[in-house]
Amino acid sequence: MTRTLLLIAALAGCGKTDPAPPPAPTEPAALVRASAADLAHEIADAARLGTWRDVQHRWQGQHVQWAVTRQRLLCGAADDCNVAAFPIERPAKQGWMPVLEFAPGQYDALAAGCGDREPCELTVAATLRTLEVSPELPTRVVLASARVVAPATAAR
Repeated sequence: MTRTLLLIAALAGCGKTDPAPPPAPTEPAALVRASAADLAHEIADAARLGTWRDVQHRWQGQHVQWAVTRQRLLCGAADDCNVAAFPIERPAKQGWMPVLEFAPGQYDALAAGCGDREPCELTVAATLRTLEVSPELPTRVVLASARVVAPATAAR
């Protein structure tokens, strides 16, 4: 009887296969249009359509190259640096200022390139590591591994 039960149990398990492993996480497809203005447009659309998660999923992890303006008061150290992604206007059309997390040596490149110029415009390339968007909280953008790719120029 025991042998029969073991045989039945063995045969019952023969048709089973291990479940397929979950798919590996994939990076989002590279955006054709990835400027700060493009992100601002998508955020405005999300406010109308409620597509906050779609915007976050599409942009987070993207490699971007943006012209930004450094104000010394808002970017005084490598670990404490916010920049303006848009010209400063009154009233402001966008309220978010990206946080820059620098690649090694790149804050020094920014400081050397800007010197005493106030404000100072430059172009940075980075990965959009964090994008927090919602109808309740202010937009938060963190650009990681930021590096200076174009020298500083006069303010926009």
